[in-house]
Amino acid sequence: TAALAAAALLSGSPAHAASTAKTLTLKAALTSFGTVLDTLPGDVTYGWNDLRGSTQWGKQDASVRFLASVNYVSGTGPFSGPVTITRADGTKLALSVNALATTPSGLSGTAYATFRGTVSIIGGSGAYAGAMGTGTLKGYRKAALGRPARFTFALTVTVPRR
Repeated sequence: TAALAAAALLSGSPAHAASTAKTLTLKAALTSFGTVLDTLPGDVTYGWNDLRGSTQWGKQDASVRFLASVNYVSGTGPFSGPVTITRADGTKLALSVNALATTPSGLSGTAYATFRGTVSIIGGSGAYAGAMGTGTLKGYRKAALGRPARFTFALTVTVPRR
């Protein structure tokens, strides 16, 4: 075993990877800074939405940018896209979201939607370089698509120890 440990040290590959798991809950109010949305008969809305806002990441302010692709019928349907969270010190965490918007039956359009979905961590920078993990997204919007929406990202992030 001493020979294996020495070989691992020389090769730069530890016998097992050491990492730290962190739980993050980030709440953000996101506002549309641009959309390309099209509609079709049958209350179909599709396109993309550039959502931006802010959150608190630990003790630091952070910006959030979500480039969401949407495909709704009567305000209900899938949306997905990348999310970049950038802390004031420049540290980034990149996410991939797959979610569903649901508008209560009997209402047309995209107002009063609730959101639920899954999150995969793409990676990060700074203290979060090499980050991996998963999480959930929950949220709501009380007005039409393109108006402010509130999101909560609950993440379990695994970061390699250095």
